[in-house]
Amino acid sequence: MITITSPQNQKIKDVIKLRDSKARRQTGLFVLEGAREISRALDSSYILRSLYVCLDVLSPEARDLTSQIDERLKLNITMEVFSKLAVREGSDGLVAVLEQKSFDLSSIPDKPDPWLLVLENIEKPGNFGALARSADGAGIDAIVILDPKADPFNPNALRASVGALFSRPLIVTDHETFATYCARKKIRIVTASPFAKDFHFQADLRGPLALVLGSEAWGLSPVWQKLENIPVKIPMQGLADSLNVSVAGAVILYEALRQRWS
Repeated sequence: MITITSPQNQKIKDVIKLRDSKARRQTGLFVLEGAREISRALDSSYILRSLYVCLDVLSPEARDLTSQIDERLKLNITMEVFSKLAVREGSDGLVAVLEQKSFDLSSIPDKPDPWLLVLENIEKPGNFGALARSADGAGIDAIVILDPKADPFNPNALRASVGALFSRPLIVTDHETFATYCARKKIRIVTASPFAKDFHFQADLRGPLALVLGSEAWGLSPVWQKLENIPVKIPMQGLADSLNVSVAGAVILYEALRQRWS
C-alpha cells in the first residue's frame, strides 16, 4: 500500500480542495470522515474513490472496515498528513473520497402513502444534517431540496447527519415541478409557519404527505401563498417566537410518526 508522507502531495491537495462547494460541484465528489459514516455511505451504495488511512490513530471499527476495502483504493498517510485532511475529532483515522449520487422525483418509492421532508432555502449545513438525521429516524421516504443554499455534502452537514443523510434519496428540484408531482400523486403539502392558524398536532399528518420547512432567517418563501398547502405551527409558550429549524422539523416529524402509528 502506498504511503503519503507530505501534506504537499497533489492527492492530498485535491482532497483538501473538496472542502469547497465549487470543487464538489465540478468533480461530483465529496469527503467523508469516520468509520461509521463511511460504512453507512458504502451500505447505501455510494462509490468509494479512495480511502486515506492513518495507522497511528486507527480505531478497531476502522481496522475492520479497512480490511474489507480493495487494496487499490487505500493509501496510508502519516499523522502529519492526517492532521491536514481531517477537519473533525473522532475521525477514526479514516478519510474517504466518494462519488455523489443524483436522484430525481422518480426516486421516491412508489407506495400508497409516501412521506417526504422538503427543505427550502436551508442555509446552515449543520441544520441540514440534523434534519436528515431526524428524517431518517422518523422513517421518511425521501428528502426534497428546493432552492438549495446549504450543500448536503458539506462536511458539517455530513457530520451532523452521522451518516443518516445517505439512507434516503436527496432530490433537488424546483417549486413548480414539485407541486405538479404532489398534485399528480395526491400528496398533501404541509408547511411549517408561525402564522398558521392550527397547531401541528391538530393537522392530519397521515397518508401521502410532504412536510415543508423554510429558511432559518426568513421562513417560507412567498411562492407558497400561490401553491396549495396546509400551514401548521408549533406552540410557543416563552419569549421566543420560533424554534431552530432542525428542532421544529423533528417536533413535527415525530408528531406525524405518532399519528401514523396510532
